[in-house]
Amino acid sequence: MADLFDCLQSAMDAGLVDPQRGTAAQRDYQDLFERYRRHAPDAAAAAMAAEDVKKSVARAATSRRHTVLAQLQRMRANQHFVGQAERPDLAVKSLLERGEGRGHAQEAVRSTRDAISRQLRGMIPEFLKRNARDLTGRPRDRALLGDVVRELHGEGSGNGEAARMAGAVQKAFERARTLFNAHGGDIGELEDFGLPHSHDPRRLRRAGFDAWRAEIQPRLDWSRIIDHQTDRPFASSRGAPPDAAAADRFLRDIYSNLTTHGWDDRVPSLMPGGAALANRRAEHRVLHFRDASSWLAYNDAFGQANPFDAIVAHLDGMARDIALMRVLGPNPKAGLEHAIQTAQRVASQAADPVAERRVKRASVQARAMLAHLTGSANDPADSGMAAFLAGTRNVLTAAQLGSALLSAPTDLWTQHMAARAVGIGHGKVFARFVSLMASGSTRETAARMGYIADTLADTGSTAARYLGDVWSPEITERLASGVMRASGLARWTDMNRLAFQMEFAGLLAEQAGRTLDQVDEPLRSILRGRGFDDAEWTRLADPALHFRTDAGETFLAPMHWREAALAAGLENAEAEGLAIRLQALIEEQMEFAVPSVSLDARTSLIGEAPPGTIYGELIRSTAMYKNFALSLTLNQVRRTMARPGAMNRALYAAQLMAGLTLLGGVSVQLKEVAKGRDPRPMDDPAFWGAAVFQGGGLGIFGDFFSASTSRAGGGFAETLAGPVVGLGADVARAVASNADRAAQGKAPLIGRDAVNLARRYTPGSSLWYGRLALDRLVWDQLQDMLDPEARTLWRRQERKALRDRGNAAWWRKGETAPDRAPSFSSLAGDARR
Repeated sequence: MADLFDCLQSAMDAGLVDPQRGTAAQRDYQDLFERYRRHAPDAAAAAMAAEDVKKSVARAATSRRHTVLAQLQRMRANQHFVGQAERPDLAVKSLLERGEGRGHAQEAVRSTRDAISRQLRGMIPEFLKRNARDLTGRPRDRALLGDVVRELHGEGSGNGEAARMAGAVQKAFERARTLFNAHGGDIGELEDFGLPHSHDPRRLRRAGFDAWRAEIQPRLDWSRIIDHQTDRPFASSRGAPPDAAAADRFLRDIYSNLTTHGWDDRVPSLMPGGAALANRRAEHRVLHFRDASSWLAYNDAFGQANPFDAIVAHLDGMARDIALMRVLGPNPKAGLEHAIQTAQRVASQAADPVAERRVKRASVQARAMLAHLTGSANDPADSGMAAFLAGTRNVLTAAQLGSALLSAPTDLWTQHMAARAVGIGHGKVFARFVSLMASGSTRETAARMGYIADTLADTGSTAARYLGDVWSPEITERLASGVMRASGLARWTDMNRLAFQMEFAGLLAEQAGRTLDQVDEPLRSILRGRGFDDAEWTRLADPALHFRTDAGETFLAPMHWREAALAAGLENAEAEGLAIRLQALIEEQMEFAVPSVSLDARTSLIGEAPPGTIYGELIRSTAMYKNFALSLTLNQVRRTMARPGAMNRALYAAQLMAGLTLLGGVSVQLKEVAKGRDPRPMDDPAFWGAAVFQGGGLGIFGDFFSASTSRAGGGFAETLAGPVVGLGADVARAVASNADRAAQGKAPLIGRDAVNLARRYTPGSSLWYGRLALDRLVWDQLQDMLDPEARTLWRRQERKALRDRGNAAWWRKGETAPDRAPSFSSLAGDARR
């Protein structure tokens, strides 16, 4: 065999070369030699093969050095932040998600991810606005989107607007690439990158390798795909065919990875053969299509997303990976394990059994938090079961949360308390919120600052506020998101979040020209607590780098500041770092203003239980609608306990509970009126019990203050088990009751049960502005036709509601028009007296 093969063997025999790497190099050399000798003499083939192997090994060595240095930096940071922390268990969890009052200045993956994602999205505002999904879940302008795809693949579309959008998308892609590489990654620069791919593993498995290869191979531009064995393109020129054996090997490798979720879903471990996250997006593994038509055709056959989703998902995925590498190193799983071991060592050396137990619990939860961040926690054990039950949860969301906006008034109080906690003046956030709701120019100002409404880029973000990130079929996800956007909750949430970010940026700008020591409290403590020093604040506070509106308002908006700082000559790494850290700080504070589902709460309820298992699906049903309440509670309890002094803690807690209870009471009354009943009497203790639960995000449990069943008819245990169990119980009750009536010789009431199931579980039926009319004009009329006992039942239910809650119906069941307008006199006194 050729000289290089023998040299490698001799070096391995002498212990000079690692056997695993040496054997891999020998294998590559043999493959290349056999390929080249078909077209060249053996000596020339051997020389070319040896040259290619040397280049490949050298390139890999350089990449490894870059990655190793970044991982060593992470280990040093762990030793500093975790090793010296008063509570190492909390320090470990804070690497994933920051908790108020923990006293740690290190960055957290979640807020860093959100900050980077928001900044990348902020680079493509026009694209998001024009191509966002409509209520059906489809892009609003498909022709424009097609032109953008053509422009991204280097094809002139003749559409200037599409060309501008494509240019912005390419800049966002390039920024994501350079950020990824800056934190230990290895992605080469490519012209006309085009679009990333979102492959559907289920379609690939159903088709099989041969059918998939036949579909994709002729659509690829092999002159732009790098063979990792040679570090050269598979083909010498555009349109030229690749070596058949090499292409087959390459595609088989990709097919195997895609169909086993090894391509982009898992975070590899340190076991031999595993690859660090830094290597998972290397460009030599990217499939480059010949043109836009080829990409679109393949996407129709085997893709998981439309072009709009592919662009947003790529940016969000890059933001996640950059954040993981920035906080945990090029191999995030290894970085977290090192942090855990550091905490275990500190607790063990202190000989503190309590600390050791805390670290053990925190380690389990931190691993689960990482799994949810990477998405591996949503990798189903049984994809069929997981898809069915995830789809069921989405349908239930669409059927049951159409009136969620009526629960949202409590956001006004959490927003008020969050604004006070950072030093924003009284009423400023609410005034900005009203302006954003009413004025397109204010929303345009926010976009110019880099603040884009979340739901423009993610149709699932509104549902995720109450449910957390969920793995589910696309059609049911569209259904749930569409209903919640139709309810107005999406706009409410977006505008509240934009308002808080803008006012926080305004607060920062108000401190311009001051040293950090001169910054007003509590903002000064917040900045110092997140690790900002005097020199960094001086750079951020430079008035010349702030955003100014035509009306004279000034904002320290991180994305605009970054652009201005780079134009002023600040080093890129420093500008990027400060902008990301400042936006992450804003993201963390915004969670107190407009709460969503936290990692801590989600993993406390679900852990790493995978979907597609009995336990995993049962616990996901139990957690439905409760994630939000637990997140709100955990955040506010921590903020309360972080206040200095017992009196301050008591005062904050009292103010928080008072405001949430009052606005929870407003939500209770709004829901009563929306259901055709007068407001509940406010001198009834049961009303205030319901208001307390509503203010905390668990309004359905407030029903048990005045009745033995919930508003949906289930008992406490059934309600606690979650909506999926509730659906099963409702169906079982309907079957059992009719079987029982038949056994007693009575006529079954199948019509009643069918109508009531349709009333409760039809997607969109709970939309607050149409629910009552739909109930009275459709469902009641159907039940009246199919159930001979309907009117007797309704009158009994009305008497029971009056007895339980003390409020009468202003639009009675079964009537096609209301008897009167709602009576607000019931607010002052119980109608039962």
